[in-house]
Amino acid sequence: MSSKQKTALVISGGGAKGAFAVGVVKHLYSKYRNTGWFKIIGGSSTGALISPFAALIAAPDLIGLKAFERLEYMYTHIKTSDILKKQNIFELLINQHCLNKSDPLNKLLHRELRPEWFEWLQKPEAPDCYVVYVNYQTGQKIAVKPKDEGMDREKFISAMLASASVPLVMEAIMIDNKECYDGGVRDLLPFSNAIELGAEIIVPVFLGPEAFGSTDTLFKRMDKILLRTLDILLDESWRNDLDMAELINIGFRAKQELYSIFSNDQLTLNKIKNVFNKTEYEDLFEAKKRLIKIITGLRPDANLTHDSLTFDPVQMRSWVDLGEQKAKAIIQQSPFI
Repeated sequence: MSSKQKTALVISGGGAKGAFAVGVVKHLYSKYRNTGWFKIIGGSSTGALISPFAALIAAPDLIGLKAFERLEYMYTHIKTSDILKKQNIFELLINQHCLNKSDPLNKLLHRELRPEWFEWLQKPEAPDCYVVYVNYQTGQKIAVKPKDEGMDREKFISAMLASASVPLVMEAIMIDNKECYDGGVRDLLPFSNAIELGAEIIVPVFLGPEAFGSTDTLFKRMDKILLRTLDILLDESWRNDLDMAELINIGFRAKQELYSIFSNDQLTLNKIKNVFNKTEYEDLFEAKKRLIKIITGLRPDANLTHDSLTFDPVQMRSWVDLGEQKAKAIIQQSPFI
């Protein structure tokens, strides 16, 4: 079904904790799919792995059902060895830039994102699906979509893989001869791309609790220290992303209120529109930014794990259940009508 609202789903990074986001998607799929589906879906890191399959739920016939089944299977059955291949001491002497190879994840994505499914994501009627990664040569965030000119399945899978590649823990993914890594380094919860695509409602799923988690764990391994450092940096990143999205939301509502108040005074209305159309105000008031509402609260109440790169199927199944329960509590009516 076609949605009346241009609703976006945005999923943060978080490794195995992506199972929580899959639980959110599961509830929305079972409860509200008959009322419509997201027009925009995107994410960073594990969110980039989930997004294409969540977008495929909009597909007709059996594609949507099969895509959801594969998404749920991946986040309830895969193990760490299905994602990463740990380098031995001899391999580390040759490849000193990473602790693990990501060949297993690469194979998994090629197997699960079927060619015919990717072709459907390129169709006009498919949701706009984007994934975010970082080019380490330029330091810039890159967002790509299946619908981009010249995009093919191989390039898009490379972008998904790059978005999920944690620096040092995983190897760089070469895209256009540039080293590319985790999208969460720049944009953990990539609101801005959904806003630029004209999202009217955003459903963000963040994979950590509101309060940053403390721990008594002593960090005695390099990879654990790195992951904790990234957690601290990314906590600040998502808060900045949310603050900006909320400002744009307030700006849009203020603009619409002024337009309504002066709807019968064309001269004043034109002057107000001229102010909003100034180049220096584009970040808040650009015409294509139509963010009316942000549905907040879709996040775990407590930190799910301090090791998001350990994929334990038993744990992850419990996190899917938590995500489903949280979505049921937060979303009381269809976000698509």
